Amino acid sequence: MKIIPECAALDSRSIQSGVALRPPTRLPRRGPRVLATALKIRALRYNPPMYTIKVRSHQREELVEFTTEVQGKLKESGAREGIVVLYVQHTTAGLTVNENADPDVPRDMLHLLRTLIPQHGMGFRHGEENSDAHIKASLVGSTVTIPFTDGELLLGRWQGIFLCEFDGGRERKVIMMIR
Repeated sequence: MKIIPECAALDSRSIQSGVALRPPTRLPRRGPRVLATALKIRALRYNPPMYTIKVRSHQREELVEFTTEVQGKLKESGAREGIVVLYVQHTTAGLTVNENADPDVPRDMLHLLRTLIPQHGMGFRHGEENSDAHIKASLVGSTVTIPFTDGELLLGRWQGIFLCEFDGGRERKVIMMIR
């Protein structure tokens, strides 16, 4: 990022956030008040760090925790404060934040979804026989947003980040953006 020295002294916090002061192309000739008014704050083009995390499932329906991988990429980025946005690029998988201490919680979640939306016997017309997976993924959602401070995810004591696999096992790509 190019920083114009005269402006850098005016607002050092704006530089850290990816916004820097730039003078207008033509500066007024009179007084500091007019000059200060003429200065414009413009957002510089800032490309936040983006990563792809590959998550592997081994069963047709499974919740796979990958909190450690997200925290590792966050540390790697050097970002101190903001939000992490995760997005799964698939129509038969979703993302959720839920309890990671008791393995019965993911099992119970999957049991409920299987009971409500079974793979067979519902009269689905989609030829791949995975309509249930598309519906479950839509209900769970494809994104999660997690705040962080001091480079640490602000998850609760028992919370973890899970890929919700509904048509596996396979490798899934999760896009991670840091803002």
